Amino acid sequence: MCVVKKERTNVYLPKEVKKKAMDLADRSGMSLSVFITQLLIKEAAREQGFTKESPAIFAKGPSRAKIKS
Repeated sequence: MCVVKKERTNVYLPKEVKKKAMDLADRSGMSLSVFITQLLIKEAAREQGFTKESPAIFAKGPSRAKIKS
């Protein structure tokens, strides 16, 4: 498991970009900072060759994953 330490970072975005990002974050049920952090982690994973994404990342509420037995 990877532990991510949150550091204080000031990111300045154009007003249109920030508004669009806030809309996307709201639709996914996340705060803007969590949404941006998730995007950064995904990009870092892609750069390292981990390209398979779990649909559980986008699920709201209880897990909908099916377990094979």
